[in-house]
Amino acid sequence: MMHQNGDVLLQENASSYLLLSCLEEEMNGNHEKMMHVARQSQILSHITELAGSLKRAPRDVVLPFFRRISEDEHRKGFQEAVDGFIKRIEKRAVDKRKEMDEEEKQRQAAGEGGEEVELSKEERMGPGGLDPIEVFESLPESMQEAFESKDMQKLQECLQTMPIEEVKYHMKRCEDSGLWVK
Repeated sequence: MMHQNGDVLLQENASSYLLLSCLEEEMNGNHEKMMHVARQSQILSHITELAGSLKRAPRDVVLPFFRRISEDEHRKGFQEAVDGFIKRIEKRAVDKRKEMDEEEKQRQAAGEGGEEVELSKEERMGPGGLDPIEVFESLPESMQEAFESKDMQKLQECLQTMPIEEVKYHMKRCEDSGLWVK
């Protein structure tokens, strides 16, 4: 299926989608499903990396990838990568739950005190130094709606209607502001 439909399955955004899916499954207590999706995510990631190193289209390296991991040495390395990815997802799920609980406490405290807690621009800055509010407001309306509704399908559909350079521009800004985690 990956070999035949690689142009869809091996898109740049597929890895991000699978990462978010893993995090969501783990946070919802679906550990087994998260582990399965994590393995699929690592397959996509490794194929994409292999394609980049060989300067080939990802769909061209699907079969060589699976031949390669059928060897014990490469299968062991791949499994270590999957295990490491799972550990990072588990840790991030715990951290994210703590962040969400803390945000809820702040909202409740703000509701009781009648004051909203507003972060300064410096406190809001994302990992790449961009303000998520400013980035969000600069996004096309359809992307804003997808982010607000947390609808991954809607976001993918929106991105597919844009030129690739525009997609890269907006997604890079979303990553730098912390709106999107790669």
